[in-house]
Amino acid sequence: MYSLAGLDPRTKIVMIAAVSTAAMAVGNIWMLLGLLVFTVLIMALGGVSPARQLRQARGAVSMVIFLFILQAVFGRWVLGGILCVRLMIVIMSALILMTGHIRDYLLGLIQMKIPYEIAYMVMIGLHFFPVLREEARDVYYSIQLRGTEMKKTSLHARLAAYMKISLPILAGAMSRARDMSVSMETRRFRACQSRTYLRKLTLTAKDKALMAVFPVLCAAFIFAGSGVMNALPADKAASPEKMPSQIILSWTGDPAETQTVSWKGDGSIQYVKYASAAGHEATGYYSREKKAAITKIQEGRYCRYSAQITGLRPGTEYCYTVGAGDRWSAQHDFATESKTNAAAAEKSSGSGTAASGGTDAKFSFMSMGDVQYQLRDRDYRIWGEQARKVFADNKKIRFGLMMGDMVDKNADMKDWNSFFGAAGDIFSSVPMMTVNGNHETSIGPYTYMKMMDLPKNGPQGLKEEIYSFDYGNCHFVMLNSGLFMDERREAMGQAAWPAMMKKADAWLQADLKRSDAKWKIVCMHHPAYPAENNDPKLYSSIRSHWVPIFEKQGVDLVLCGHQHVYMRTKPINGITYMMADSGQKLSHYYRQGDALPAYVKKISTENSTFEVYKVDGNRFSVKVCNGDNKVIDAFSLKK
Repeated sequence: MYSLAGLDPRTKIVMIAAVSTAAMAVGNIWMLLGLLVFTVLIMALGGVSPARQLRQARGAVSMVIFLFILQAVFGRWVLGGILCVRLMIVIMSALILMTGHIRDYLLGLIQMKIPYEIAYMVMIGLHFFPVLREEARDVYYSIQLRGTEMKKTSLHARLAAYMKISLPILAGAMSRARDMSVSMETRRFRACQSRTYLRKLTLTAKDKALMAVFPVLCAAFIFAGSGVMNALPADKAASPEKMPSQIILSWTGDPAETQTVSWKGDGSIQYVKYASAAGHEATGYYSREKKAAITKIQEGRYCRYSAQITGLRPGTEYCYTVGAGDRWSAQHDFATESKTNAAAAEKSSGSGTAASGGTDAKFSFMSMGDVQYQLRDRDYRIWGEQARKVFADNKKIRFGLMMGDMVDKNADMKDWNSFFGAAGDIFSSVPMMTVNGNHETSIGPYTYMKMMDLPKNGPQGLKEEIYSFDYGNCHFVMLNSGLFMDERREAMGQAAWPAMMKKADAWLQADLKRSDAKWKIVCMHHPAYPAENNDPKLYSSIRSHWVPIFEKQGVDLVLCGHQHVYMRTKPINGITYMMADSGQKLSHYYRQGDALPAYVKKISTENSTFEVYKVDGNRFSVKVCNGDNKVIDAFSLKK
């Protein structure tokens, strides 16, 4: 039997470091619970009762419980549990320090050849909280002596009193800590490189054994937690992180004959297997497969896959799965654009002529604005739920348009994971076509272009930042309005930036002129006509470069985001400009009651709007829904 109080302080430091490292390195909740039990047993066998442990750590334990409840409120039970168990392990292992004297730990650190400066900091840190507690107790007792019985006052009065005394308590404790630091300096620890001490710590055989065993146990625990010791082959014991996920559809070719599939994977070679829905139902097999290209992001810590399926039949339903070996995703489906009923749709609309290219002239699509969040997990979850509801109530939607600011930080994979994960079950069956916003941009939208797979028919040097595609009798032009941001201008310089914009303007002019589609729609992130003119240089640049081209080439509708409100303008020279907002982030550009420009026809500050468009030959109608799928605006475009 051993006693914690009798161990060398260096031994206890090694024990604490080993247990804490193991807690931080392993993410399995059951293993962490086992480690917590092990830590409690160490304390109990070392002569510290569990009841005493809890009394010593009651304040910290209360905080851990509060954190768990807070995580649970946002639906993060497992992650909250892992965090709180880790904290409990660190807290309980740190109580080992309470079995010795602070001076012994300082002496142990010095004999371990730890620099004096670090030893000073540790000494002050170990003293600070007891000093803070003493300072708080002194102030509390002084309040009691003045006749205020804190335990009998109301909760509101107690909170008010605590708020008043918190700053003096902290200031007093810091003052005492400063005095302690000055006192240490006067002992000339820095000046004297060699010192003699009243006593010298000596490691016993028991100390040496524990110092050897605990790091080994820590390494074994981490090794087991990583899954390396699992006897099953890797593909038989695949963790959720290794499974294909975040599956998104888009188009990089003709929507009637191709489909592009992209997803997140583990970096190994993977495929998309697919078949017509009828064929798969009859045989149970996927008749064809396509090897995916891999894009490694952030030095391979995140891998994005992409495969374009070609040779598809128009107007046909397909099913597919992605992965390799024994790691395959669930089955998903999609439908190609129909080219069979265009003439009938046009005839029913009254024009009597076929749509451009003979494509489907009767279909629906949806647009969404900034999904960017205030609280990541909460807001993406809300957006996903609302988007699913809108899609469920509008089952004929063929694709979605995204107006940028899908994430808050362009290079933060946590943001992308949350965005793709929130509505992946929608966009794994319905293609999503996007433009980047300012939050996907760092001079250029570098990470964004690796994450998305989009048509490469834009101008040279701006492919995927600018592109166009056709669906039915509509022509869509997708523009990166971030080209006008000051960061891009300054990074390129006074000669290169105007040359780039000349090329972009020429491409836009030629692309719109070349299209004979009945409806021409432009998508970009920043507005040409804002609700609030907070960035006049950028907005006026859009109006001077692109709006004249829109007007000359017969654009009908311009969609944007950015200002976190829903807004629609009156027709301006034949064009309606509309701003979408699909996230939970409140607008700081416009607030209810602010003065509005004369061109504004409709505005709403409701969070989460989804725009559903129905195209039927010459008829083009728009329905704007809030997060509860209630209509807040509706209008039609006319030729």
